[in-house]
Amino acid sequence: MEGHPEHVLGNGVHASQAGFSSSDLYELEADHFAAALLMPRQPFKKALNRYEPGLDVVLQMATLCKTSLTATAIRYAELTEDAVAVIVSTESTVDYCFLSDTMKSFLKLELMWPKKGTPVPKSTETARFNAEPERVSQNERSDAEVDLMDWLGGRKSVMVAEEVIGLGGYGKTLTILSSEQLGQGNDNDEEELVENWKPRFH
Repeated sequence: MEGHPEHVLGNGVHASQAGFSSSDLYELEADHFAAALLMPRQPFKKALNRYEPGLDVVLQMATLCKTSLTATAIRYAELTEDAVAVIVSTESTVDYCFLSDTMKSFLKLELMWPKKGTPVPKSTETARFNAEPERVSQNERSDAEVDLMDWLGGRKSVMVAEEVIGLGGYGKTLTILSSEQLGQGNDNDEEELVENWKPRFH
């Protein structure tokens, strides 16, 4: 984006600062504009059905829509029916976090939303990944299982997938927490939402 080349990584991935906890309103507005223009709701939701929840769907959709990983991940959290959390961090602190409606519904009042400046939980794969800056700068990936309580609180121990990717020389990391099991209760609602365009095979 012209005017702030420091936001563009060497591999062409744009790392945005946008988020509910961000003070950079310009970036927030830019990402939401990009989401509405380049990732319209119904086509995006339809395309999501081709993939399993997690980081791979973000990578695939970013390629398909020609959008940044962070903007795509935010749109993913907004529109998916799965239990998903999108977290961007720098070194040992959280920059911002977006949660899907299913994830918010599961945790309800027990949710501890990681706000800007919150420490990255030390027991997580993200903390281990961020401790090696060269992995972040080289856009490496890592994954593990993590107790959802470590990131988002709650009273029930639930293991979810934690997938991490470095956002290059910008020094930030994108983390996707996801679980198919937590979202299974919404399957019927999702089918009703997309019945007008979903192909019928039987």
